[in-house]
Amino acid sequence: MAHFQDIQLLRTTYLRGPSIWTYRPVLEVWLDLGVLEDYPSNLLPGFNERLTAWLPGLVEHHCGVGHRGGFLERLQEGTWCGHVLEHTIIELLNLAGMSAEFGQTRSVRQRGVYRMVFRCPEELVAKVALQQGHALIMAAINDQPFDVPTAVAAIEQAIEARYLGPSTASIVDAAAQRRIPFIRLNDGNLVQLGYGAAQRRIWSTETDKTSAIGLGISEDKDLAKQLLKAAGVPVPEWELVGSADEAWDEAQDIGLPVTVKPYNSNKGEGVGINLTTEAQVRSAYAAARAVTRHVMVERHIPGTVHRLLVVGGKLVAASRGEYPQGSANPRAAMATVDCTAQVHADTAYLAALAAKVVGLDIAGVDLVCQHIDQPLAGQGGAILEVNGGPGLLMHLRPSQGVPQPVGEAIVQHLFPAADSAQPDQDGLAARIPVVGIVGTQHNAWIARMTGWLLQLAGKRTGVACSQGSYLNGRLTQAGDHTRWQAAHRLLVNRLAEAAVVQTTARSILEEGLAYDRCQVGLVTDWGGWEGLADHDVHEAGDLRRVLRTQIDVVLSQGMGVLNADDDAVAELASLCDGQVLLYSEQAHNPHLAAHREQGGRAVLVQQGEVILAQGRSERRLGSLSALSPAAAKVPTPSALLAAVACAWALDISPELLAAGLKTFVIE
Repeated sequence: MAHFQDIQLLRTTYLRGPSIWTYRPVLEVWLDLGVLEDYPSNLLPGFNERLTAWLPGLVEHHCGVGHRGGFLERLQEGTWCGHVLEHTIIELLNLAGMSAEFGQTRSVRQRGVYRMVFRCPEELVAKVALQQGHALIMAAINDQPFDVPTAVAAIEQAIEARYLGPSTASIVDAAAQRRIPFIRLNDGNLVQLGYGAAQRRIWSTETDKTSAIGLGISEDKDLAKQLLKAAGVPVPEWELVGSADEAWDEAQDIGLPVTVKPYNSNKGEGVGINLTTEAQVRSAYAAARAVTRHVMVERHIPGTVHRLLVVGGKLVAASRGEYPQGSANPRAAMATVDCTAQVHADTAYLAALAAKVVGLDIAGVDLVCQHIDQPLAGQGGAILEVNGGPGLLMHLRPSQGVPQPVGEAIVQHLFPAADSAQPDQDGLAARIPVVGIVGTQHNAWIARMTGWLLQLAGKRTGVACSQGSYLNGRLTQAGDHTRWQAAHRLLVNRLAEAAVVQTTARSILEEGLAYDRCQVGLVTDWGGWEGLADHDVHEAGDLRRVLRTQIDVVLSQGMGVLNADDDAVAELASLCDGQVLLYSEQAHNPHLAAHREQGGRAVLVQQGEVILAQGRSERRLGSLSALSPAAAKVPTPSALLAAVACAWALDISPELLAAGLKTFVIE
């Protein structure tokens, strides 16, 4: 059979936020099929059979057909290799344990060239999956051998290198369920939940509420036991020792059997339990001394070790298993059994008290008892340790019993839901007001004016625009800041109580938006398509799928702001999840009239006056000339109306609006 040249990967672009394709990160790949443009799947001898033999899971791909086996039907009918590559990559990701449920392949105007995308939250993983998928499909086309397990292993290795640990992932997933955005701050498990001043940070199961003093106390087992004992928490009798001789002497004083362990270890390392002889004690001392400088001898408490997870002063999960006494380290457990529902109320109280005494908002409390459903006092049980940064895996995936929603409990601790009857569907507790602006007409001025009005409303506001980045009106960095990175810097800034972000069509096409959702999305005009041919934008109509991205991400409780004097812009209104506010220099604009007839809000000019309207009601803001002082350097009436509309959409009062417009100064 003929040998086909490789499909060319012309360019790859990782879109890190909402884009023309989807709300989530995707890898976009431009493909040139070459001569394979003339060979759909049904014209490649043996191709379909080899592909489905290597990837039998393709039968589960519905594709556009809408049912199981749909993609296989497309293969038999004949589909192009770009589309097949998309499904190949998705299936390889699935086999590697990462669910990848979205992909698209679209032709461009150049024959044989396609844009193929697939969803993947990590760029490195996406590129490895692309590499392996490309190699697999070419082997299937040319009837060459291919090692699928090795390809899957390569992707798994990339996932292992880049993905969050299970504890952190459970918290991030729980935040996502509440539509709380997250940003990774390093290559590990340091994650920001939320934006700007509303953010909280987690590092595995430590949070920005976790006390450094509390962590220090938890690591000093001697000090922790002293504090717990003083608070009335039952702890085993203990002593610090400095030699093997002292260890044996104290063991005899305390009474055998004993436990010997490092005084500051919470990983189960160097722990000797149920020691009854001098030789055992001396050997255990040497093992503990190898781990830490100071060694502790404590009374051995008979029973089963339990790990109780306390979050925000409440017991949220409990697990029992076979652990080294002195630590409920999940790595050392042979099996874990969820026992959350069985914990006696007195024991739950003591666990919460222990966490409070040590000073931890999230703590893993290790205790030993015979019966977790009975008070500790009556059975000689005791609390062994209070650990910071506890692992969650034993609660998420117990060997027996019900997995506990521990990630949800931590998110609730960080972002308390005010009203459980009306849950925060948009994650507003973790969000600051974000205003996104796209277009080509005076958008930097609009962004800066909107930022000024937010500042007057009491919000410490960051602005990223083509004139630079600003925080509360102060220029922090000059230059064109309409790209992803500038907006990202605002969103991670803990000082920012609001953010105004100017973006461009090119930035959306090449990077995606930096924010997942926004409170206000503004589209000012339909310009700029002429310079985007390299992204398959060849005429004004092609711009719709780009500019709509800004409106697609408006929160359900937010507002899309549209220029009604541009028909194409006004027609984006139907795409907005939130409400819509139109602005126009023409009081009798037909889009405006229809919108107001439905009770919608609008900003307009009528006989030289700026009017705030809702339905049939109108409120005069002031004359256009009075609201456009020379110091403000208002570029056009339309730009002024756009800024007013954004501020009004943020519920800034008309009085403050008028005052702000008259006092804005462009330096």
